[in-house]
Amino acid sequence: MTLTTYNKKRNFHKTSEPAGKVSAADQLRFVVQRHHASHIHYDFRLELDGVLKSWAVPKGPSLNPADKRLAMQVEDHPVDYIGFEGTIPEGNYGAGTVEVWDHGAYIPVDEAGEPITSAKAKSALKKGSIKFELKGKKLKGGFALVKIKKDEGKGNSWLLIKHRDRYATDKTYNSEDFSKNKKKEDKKEAPSKKPKTSAVKKKPAHAEPASVIIGDKKVSHYIKPMLASSVEEAFDHEDWIFELKMDGYRAIAELEDHEIRLYSRNGLSFLEKYSPLVTALEKIKHRLVMDGEIVLIDENGKPNFQELQHYDINQTSLPLVYYVFDLLSYEGESLEEIPLTERKKLLRKILGNNGIIRYCDHIEKNGMAFFKKASAAGMEGIIAKRKDSFYHPGIRTKEWLKIKHLQTHEAVIAGYTSPRGSRQHFGALILGKYNNGKLEYIGHTGTGFNTQSLKDLAALMKPLITTQSPFGKPVKVNSPVTWVKPKLVAELNFTELTSSNIMRHPVFIRLRPDRNAKEITMKETTVKAAPKRIKKAVAPEAAAEKEKTITVNRKQVTLTNLDKVFWPDEGYTKGDLITFYDEMSPYILPYLENRPMSLKRNPNGIKDEGFFHKDAGENAPDWVKTTDIYSESSDKIIHYILCNDKATLLYLANLGCIEMNPWNSTVKKPGSPSYLVIDIDPSSGNSFDQVIEVARATKEVLDKAGALSYCKTSGATGLHVYVPMGNKYDYDTVKDFAHIIASLVHEQVPRFTSLERSLSKRGKKIYVDYLQNRTGQTLASAYSLRPKEGATVSTPLDWKEVKTGLHPSMFTIQNIFKRIEKKGDLFEGVFGKATDIRSCLKKLGV
Repeated sequence: MTLTTYNKKRNFHKTSEPAGKVSAADQLRFVVQRHHASHIHYDFRLELDGVLKSWAVPKGPSLNPADKRLAMQVEDHPVDYIGFEGTIPEGNYGAGTVEVWDHGAYIPVDEAGEPITSAKAKSALKKGSIKFELKGKKLKGGFALVKIKKDEGKGNSWLLIKHRDRYATDKTYNSEDFSKNKKKEDKKEAPSKKPKTSAVKKKPAHAEPASVIIGDKKVSHYIKPMLASSVEEAFDHEDWIFELKMDGYRAIAELEDHEIRLYSRNGLSFLEKYSPLVTALEKIKHRLVMDGEIVLIDENGKPNFQELQHYDINQTSLPLVYYVFDLLSYEGESLEEIPLTERKKLLRKILGNNGIIRYCDHIEKNGMAFFKKASAAGMEGIIAKRKDSFYHPGIRTKEWLKIKHLQTHEAVIAGYTSPRGSRQHFGALILGKYNNGKLEYIGHTGTGFNTQSLKDLAALMKPLITTQSPFGKPVKVNSPVTWVKPKLVAELNFTELTSSNIMRHPVFIRLRPDRNAKEITMKETTVKAAPKRIKKAVAPEAAAEKEKTITVNRKQVTLTNLDKVFWPDEGYTKGDLITFYDEMSPYILPYLENRPMSLKRNPNGIKDEGFFHKDAGENAPDWVKTTDIYSESSDKIIHYILCNDKATLLYLANLGCIEMNPWNSTVKKPGSPSYLVIDIDPSSGNSFDQVIEVARATKEVLDKAGALSYCKTSGATGLHVYVPMGNKYDYDTVKDFAHIIASLVHEQVPRFTSLERSLSKRGKKIYVDYLQNRTGQTLASAYSLRPKEGATVSTPLDWKEVKTGLHPSMFTIQNIFKRIEKKGDLFEGVFGKATDIRSCLKKLGV
């Protein structure tokens, strides 16, 4: 901890930079400063040990986990440097302009994502790897600084890496896009009279029909709003508040000192289209991030969506209003993890109920009466929100619910039929929704159009015409279809849905240019009713709690972040995960007991890629059993966890272990597996019917060998076939036998199977994987949850079930317990008598 180098490099009579002195205490803040010296770079600084630990990041930080930004560690800076902005004069070290690009608090964390002390953070930094969560305006969520160990010379090269979490993006991220000085510099080079808030070109009126233009351009980085799930019936509940559902455009407003951003849920800028809102936002003297709905109020006091779409063309006199119902950030501090009612209380104080930027009020408890009044007034419906709900960007949650006066659905336009009679342009629209990534037919509509909408929509579909149907299979329509690329989204009302998810009597309402076609999925289908006390399918009463400690067989287990959403589309939380393993423990523990566990952790849910680690670490409770195994690859002893009881199972679930991955052998006989495994692993080019065919071929080979076999779903895309080995043989013997079985299976179905592990070499073929039978290899256990959409479970099967129509998505957190009650444990035979390999080989003629 020294500032000697910093002080030596500076003449404080000539530069306004602060003189170096050590701070008395850490406040755990961070700053990123854009430094335009001989070239532009970014300085990343963490307050730690009384100074600012500093790195020069040439390309600037990124929110894209794929970007591993080089960060060169430089001399420590004084804590007072955290707010430094200005120009360092020519002739001085670092001469040039410095601006604060981002700043805020940070939390150092361990491998589990749990907070650690400053002392532990200092130790982690010294070891060359420190993890932390940033709470800035631009930089949010998990990051890591990792030293490049093979770095030569001074050894000051590091990598700054973004963790994959809800703040991450897969899009190109350029720090310069968010620099206020960059914009000033650009202005010097190319003067413009336009203000920043309207520095985008207006589209000519003839470019596209006005009904589809909702924004001038896509912003480079944007916040996706939190979404509500649909229910049919209103309800009363003291823990919920209720707001009017506005018929307009959802919009996020970001107010900075020098910039205003207003954009749609898909990041399309509203700055030009709704300029009166921008003028009003400029008058707010706070740095805010707000969520709300842009509406146009007609003569009857109701939102008019049709006029809103044409606002910038028609120049209507109807009043434009931005109803704001949530506050995500205030003066640079994130509010996402404080209760909704507290966020709204502050929002009301800032905005009030007047003007065109208006606070969206609510009522408490009495949702049914409120819905009745809203329906009578001709409003679209109401939104129900839990009082204590946090804000989850981009997630469709069951803590917010939408209840519509009319049943409406959004659908993807997949094609159209020819017009008949006097109608022009087209006859009916062919409609679909996505299901597991594939577009499925949900019906067609030829009603709800007028002359102008027929003309506008035809013009939009014309450039999208294609010869290929976007559906994977033929659909039943009464006349020839002109197919279009599935880009446009329509909103429709209808009388009901059939059991096959086909809409009855659909009527076109309007286009939804603010929706992305890929977002329109079967999972958005309305559920029948909201019960008077909302519960998820598997929901502990504790799920709404932030943290609690429970006692399991006299062992204290601390459970954290129970309301954190792990499955965004379904709304299942970390609390649901823990409840699942609590109830599943009698069935899954026999498959985990005394087996070293390879921990696959997804602490931010299934959208996070997660990470593997094997060592129990220092934070494991004393009562967690471990076993020490030497690893040749890492040349060290690894302390593997043994999941021998419910308390340990729940401890692992609390770490974010959605799936449980045990060894094939136990610590009693670590060199001898309990069973042989054939992992039937398809590529993206294989159907599940082909997976089933390979599984049946595997059973035929094993039946011929006289070996009993047991099948289970992987819970993802494949099937696993197990053969009892009874810890009788060593791994090499079992692996060699599995290789013979896999080779014979490949001979039976050579057309679409392969023994090549490499995807590039095997192409679009199913990998018959026998290499899972090696020391330390793991697969998801029977009855393990998987970090997949739908919260699927690796489920044992009766061989009679392994036939066309089977799919792993059939077995989920919702229905697995009823299945077990009905069928019992179909997998317990894998612990039966050892298969006689010699006898099997003889029967196979090998």
